[in-house]
Amino acid sequence: MQTRWRWQLLALVICVALLAGCRQAPALSGGMFSSGGRYFAYIYMVIWIHSYQRTGGRTVSSGSFRSYLQVIDTDSGRKLLERPLRPDCGYPRIGDLNASHVLVTCMAAGRDTRDRPAPFVFDLATGKVRVDSRTVAERNPGGLLGGADSTFRDPAAPEAFIVEGKDGRNYRLDPTSGVATVTSGELVRLESGISGFYQACHLPAGLHESGGTRRHIERDKALRSQDDFLDPQYLCVDSGQRDSLAAATDIDGGLLVLSRTSTQDAQDKQLTLLDRTTLKTRWSTPLPQPRGDWAGRFDSEKFARRGQHVLVANASQLLDIDLTSGRILRNTALVD
Repeated sequence: MQTRWRWQLLALVICVALLAGCRQAPALSGGMFSSGGRYFAYIYMVIWIHSYQRTGGRTVSSGSFRSYLQVIDTDSGRKLLERPLRPDCGYPRIGDLNASHVLVTCMAAGRDTRDRPAPFVFDLATGKVRVDSRTVAERNPGGLLGGADSTFRDPAAPEAFIVEGKDGRNYRLDPTSGVATVTSGELVRLESGISGFYQACHLPAGLHESGGTRRHIERDKALRSQDDFLDPQYLCVDSGQRDSLAAATDIDGGLLVLSRTSTQDAQDKQLTLLDRTTLKTRWSTPLPQPRGDWAGRFDSEKFARRGQHVLVANASQLLDIDLTSGRILRNTALVD
C-alpha cells in the first residue's frame, strides 16, 4: 500500500511539473505613455500550451491565455498595481491614459462585432475599475460605443478620453460617469499595439539623408553628420506630434535618432542625440533588451519625454535615459 501511495505521489509531481512547463514567458500585447510621460500603462499576456499536434511538416499547438493590466509610475519606476488587473474581456488594449485614469478598449473573441464590449475606465488612485463596460454601454444607448477601438488625443486637451463611435463620430468619454458626448477638433490617432509602430517623423526643414545602406544627415550638402546610421528613424516624443507631416521633436536644439546596429538582427538598436546645427553626435546609447521569446517583436519601441529624461518602452522593459548624457538611469522589467 505504501509503495502504491509513493507511485501516486510521484505521478502527481510529474503532472504538476508538466503543467508548469506549459506556461510560456509573459509577452506584451501593447502599451502607451500618458501625456507628459508620467505613467506607462500596458497589457501583457500569460499563455498556457495544453497540447501539441504534429501535422505534416509543422507542429500545431493549442492552449489558452489570460491578459493583465499594469501601470508604472515613471518618476519612481514603481508598478502601481500590487496585483495586476485581469480585464473582463478577451482582447483588451490600452485606449489612452491620463494622470488619473486608464481607458481600456475591448475586443470580443470571434468575428461578430455585435458582441464586442464597450470600453471601461480604470482608476489609478483606487486601483479599481471606475466605470465598467456594462455601465458605459447602458449610459450610451444604441450600442454606440460597443467595440469602440479607435482612440484619439486632442493636443488642446490631452487629458480627455476620445473614442470613435459606431456612427463614425468622435466622442469624449467622461471617465467618472461613462457618458459620451460628441467632440471635434484636430485630433491625433493613438496606437497602443507593439508591432511595427514607431513615433517616427520627418527631418526638420533644411536637413536630408544621403548615402547607401548607412545614412548620413546633411544640411545643403555643405555639412554632414559626424556619424552615419543604419535605417534611421527621427523621433516625435511630445504629445500631439504623431501625424505624418510633423517634424521630429526639438530636444534642446537636438534631434533623437533611433537606428539599428546590425543588418542581421532587428533587436540591436541604439538611440542617438544629434545636434541640429552642427550635426555632431552629443551622445549615443545602445538600447538593451533581454533575449527571449520576443522574436519578431523588436520594432516596437515607444518614447516619451519627461523633463530632461527620455523614456523608452519596448517589448520587455522601460528605460529612463538622461537627455544630457545619454546615461540609462533606470531599467524596469515590465513582466517578471
